[in-house]
Amino acid sequence: MRRRAGRSTASGSGRITGSIMLETVIALPVVLVLGLSITQWALIHQARAVVDHATLMAARTGALANAETGPMRNAFARAIVPLHLKDATATGFETAFFTRAMPDARLNLALHILNPTREAFADHGQRDANGKVYLPFRHLDRAPSGIGRRSGISLQDATLLRVRATYGYALEVPYAGAFILQALRTATRWTSAYGARERAMLATGRLPLVTTATVRMQTRAYRGGRFPRRSELPEVPRRAPDNGNNAP
Repeated sequence: MRRRAGRSTASGSGRITGSIMLETVIALPVVLVLGLSITQWALIHQARAVVDHATLMAARTGALANAETGPMRNAFARAIVPLHLKDATATGFETAFFTRAMPDARLNLALHILNPTREAFADHGQRDANGKVYLPFRHLDRAPSGIGRRSGISLQDATLLRVRATYGYALEVPYAGAFILQALRTATRWTSAYGARERAMLATGRLPLVTTATVRMQTRAYRGGRFPRRSELPEVPRRAPDNGNNAP
């Protein structure tokens, strides 16, 4: 009887051990993917904060540089250096800027001006001594506030520089990054949520982070092809001008 009891106890212990191993084999991949996903989303959240700041720096630079996209792109690249920084020294910062952040911004950043539009120049533009059309930015409190017929906005609104940055952030956490990208590809396959540029970023393993920033122009914005046509932008409801008919 003692021998049988010993065998029964040993058999029961073996079944418990086998059950624990089986549960571990089943649960470990789930826990691993969950932990990696949490890590990846934390990195995405951090990157989004950096890109938000970089877009604001790009817009502020544009406000001081006649809304030229070259200086804005350089300012964006300098602001995303923390995503590439390996040596927290002044030399390390400049090295990361020139060798990693600048090439990254050149390849993986789409920078667009949303405001002013070309129609705003047609409605509110003035000519300088060389005949170039620009938007005035001084003494706007004394300027007429009428709504332009073609642009649908006033001069005060036309001198607000609005910039949209679409940055492809590389997802490098194993398994989690690939899972997130595949989920986004599937979710946006039949929708217009992403354009061709965003889909290309997804195809190369990068997550499109889209941010916007708006600042007041501090220099003259000269008319040029970098400014969009109103028809190229999503329709935005605008307040109709007050002609006095709505007065109480």
